Amino acid sequence: MKYLFLTVFALTQLTLFGQIAPASSGNEKDEYNLGFEKVNPVSNSSLGWNTGITKSGFKIGIDSAEKHSGKYALLIENIDQNVASNYAMTSLSIPAKFEGSEVEVKFYLKMQNVKEHIDFPFRIDDEDDDKLQFTNLLTERIYGTQNWKQYSLKLPLQKEASKIYLFPLLYGPGKMWIDDVQVLIDGVDISLAKIKPNYNPNAPKAINYGNNVAASGKVKVKEAELYYETYGKGDPLLLLHGNSQSINVFKKQIKEFSKTYKVIAVDTRGQGKSTDYISGPLSYNLYAEDMKILLDSLHISKANVLGWSDGGNTGLIMAAKYPDYVKKLAVSGACTNPNEAVSANTLKEVGDAIKSLKARDDKKSKYQVKLFTMLLTEPHITPGDLKSIKSPVLVMAGEKDMILEKHTKFIADGIPKSQLFIFKGASHYVPVEKVSEFNNKVLVFLESN
Repeated sequence: MKYLFLTVFALTQLTLFGQIAPASSGNEKDEYNLGFEKVNPVSNSSLGWNTGITKSGFKIGIDSAEKHSGKYALLIENIDQNVASNYAMTSLSIPAKFEGSEVEVKFYLKMQNVKEHIDFPFRIDDEDDDKLQFTNLLTERIYGTQNWKQYSLKLPLQKEASKIYLFPLLYGPGKMWIDDVQVLIDGVDISLAKIKPNYNPNAPKAINYGNNVAASGKVKVKEAELYYETYGKGDPLLLLHGNSQSINVFKKQIKEFSKTYKVIAVDTRGQGKSTDYISGPLSYNLYAEDMKILLDSLHISKANVLGWSDGGNTGLIMAAKYPDYVKKLAVSGACTNPNEAVSANTLKEVGDAIKSLKARDDKKSKYQVKLFTMLLTEPHITPGDLKSIKSPVLVMAGEKDMILEKHTKFIADGIPKSQLFIFKGASHYVPVEKVSEFNNKVLVFLESN
């Protein structure tokens, strides 16, 4: 578990800080410097390979004395034996521009006196920099001393793939060498693999939803300022995220729904880029009032609403309290009363988290207490409220949702014009676990008569 955590942390850091550099280009066979033969003589580093995360006590460079073939090999070593628990990593990014169904990475590895662990994470991302596939060498637990040995890792190549990432890693004391990396598409070396006919090397950079100034706006509400972003044209569609989330969690939905709708994605007060200065407790009634003010400020008299978790609770209150504003409502993982919606264990976990947060004195933790407290005390939506909803409503949840299935069915049964759908095998995080199925279900509902 320790090594898995370190690997995930390291790869996350590279993504967050944009430290994965593009591979060097060229027409030669080894376009991506997989043999480490192209060297920067000033830094003694391998061109195209990024050393974004190198902890104190480690060194990454090129070795001309020890190699499997050619003139050079990649060397990662611990140069300070007193630094025993850190790690070093280099990375390579390759565009997933190839036709095929499988990617295989082969490489030769040599190591000397490795006390902890060697790894070679291999990841495939989509155009939004979200992980599609991932594998590594953790199950082999490689350490010690050994001469050159070839290893292989395989992943399916999905049509949504945009980047292939390779990450040689060394944990703790010792040395490791990597050489003669080979990337195969359906068994064919990438230098010979067929390129997708629709591949665009100059494709636009992925939109940073939730941090896109060009699409952003702000509106003042009661003792707060809401941040929102708008995309696309057509009927308005308001997206409401869950507790402790932000606009970015809906990036897969924004991308799809903005093709046919004017999407308004908003950070709920106190979350994302929205502020909150209210001294009292938070409530979903307050959130619903915020959304009414937001729609008024945008001169939108009626909108479709999609709410996930807390956003679903807010959507139900909007439909009951401000019926003229809601054309259609889709909710996932919503509840009417926490004491009826989730298990006693879930309530206890939230309570324990609140106790832990209260022991801290920073501003963020204090606000998180307010957010989590709302999970235990809100909402208070009655059967009469559900019955009063006149808009068509799609009630969704995951088969393994933290919201009990009987409660999701209770919500659907209580709304006159409702549809119920449970996503098989999914948890509370349906919108990110079942992206295509979720998006399609919502679009079919919105477009139906």
